[in-house]
Amino acid sequence: MHEVWPDSGVLLASRYRLVTLLETGGMAQVWRATDELLDRPVAVKLPAGDTRAAHMAWREARLAARLSHPGIAAVHDYREAVRPDGSVAPFVVMELLSGETVAARLCDADGPVPWGEAVSIGAAVAEALAAAHAAGVVHRDIKPGNVMLCPGGVKLLDFGISAAAGEPDDDDTGVSFGTPAYAAPERLDGKPAEPATDLYGLGVLLFEMVTGDPPYDVNTWEELAAAQAHGPTPLPETLPARLRELILRCLDDNPSRRPTAAQARRVLTRLVPSAPARLTIPLPKPPPTGHAKVLPAPPRVTSPGARRVAFAAALAGVAAIVVAVLYAATTPDDAVELAQPPASSPTTARTESAGPTEKAEPSISVAPPPSPPEPNRVTPTDPVLTVEAALTRVQATVEKGEQSGGIRPDVALDFQNLLRLIDPAADDVTDQVDELLDKVRQRVNERGVTPEQATLLRERLNDLRTASTS
Repeated sequence: MHEVWPDSGVLLASRYRLVTLLETGGMAQVWRATDELLDRPVAVKLPAGDTRAAHMAWREARLAARLSHPGIAAVHDYREAVRPDGSVAPFVVMELLSGETVAARLCDADGPVPWGEAVSIGAAVAEALAAAHAAGVVHRDIKPGNVMLCPGGVKLLDFGISAAAGEPDDDDTGVSFGTPAYAAPERLDGKPAEPATDLYGLGVLLFEMVTGDPPYDVNTWEELAAAQAHGPTPLPETLPARLRELILRCLDDNPSRRPTAAQARRVLTRLVPSAPARLTIPLPKPPPTGHAKVLPAPPRVTSPGARRVAFAAALAGVAAIVVAVLYAATTPDDAVELAQPPASSPTTARTESAGPTEKAEPSISVAPPPSPPEPNRVTPTDPVLTVEAALTRVQATVEKGEQSGGIRPDVALDFQNLLRLIDPAADDVTDQVDELLDKVRQRVNERGVTPEQATLLRERLNDLRTASTS
């Protein structure tokens, strides 16, 4: 029996032999170990001994196990070991990686890294985040120390304080808030977990890589509050304008105004130089150069009648291509990548496109049929439609959308949590409706809501807006 625990040579769960202590943090130790059953090296994460740390280790293993992506460190196993005093110690077994973190890279450089390398790393992180968000997982701790530059590529590490999208934030201790310099503003407000939080972290990561310091170089929450009152330091004017714009969009205090991970990846990939300053890792390639332009595919027609008429669909496709050609001739390739759509209004919500402005990543799926209209619909102008009734209708629409498959379960939970925060007697119902409308747009882009369901949600939300202002 070892007097010091854990220690080199200790065998955990009759399988994992500890070899070398790699890292000690505030909440856990990471060891190099050997899986004696499969005869392979692994990393073992042993959390601190309190109950909360043990629960977080279990959560980390469950959430990370949902993910399978080359840019995310893999989780192999979750087990429990017995300490010498008889207590139980949970641990997570992970992929053992070699390389250096972005934090170490910045330390070695003693300042910023070349912006070409920064956008390459950022594009890889954004791609990993897009995969995590598609699986309903929010990392919540994006920072240089959790991004590793490996010989095989960029890896996103440490899902220790991750959460399911839409999950309420019930941490009153602040343990899961992460590091002050990298925490998104909404985390301090106790809002449910959402992918936009990771985009704030991506903005901080990019900011630090191109300047050498985070936008708020602080160590405590009090220092963060004081620094945020003055705003971040300006970005260097020598950076590409599109990069500065993306970073500032990611750092927006309003989560609904931040881009999605997929949008950030596309912008960053276009900025990757043809010859990055440092090619020690495989990174996303820049788009092809030359005079020829690759036109986006025409938008998918969602009208049932249009789908039944092949000739009309063909004409619509030709028209879309003509418009794209004219638009490409007068607009830069990425000029509208981060543009915000116009705010929804009661007169336009039923006719505006519910899909993303660019072609989504290819997938093979069959969209569920649109939800049938509710009988005896009360129009927004009907005096009997109170704010309480309109709010109930929105909640019912979310529930039916989840049941029909038009709304992903984690997205439905996110919507319901936000709807519960609405006080019908408050003065800011309109602001909260606007936030929910922005959320619908984001979730459509992430394919968490079908276009048909998004249209219905917009109708119900605009009914709520009208009821609250009448």
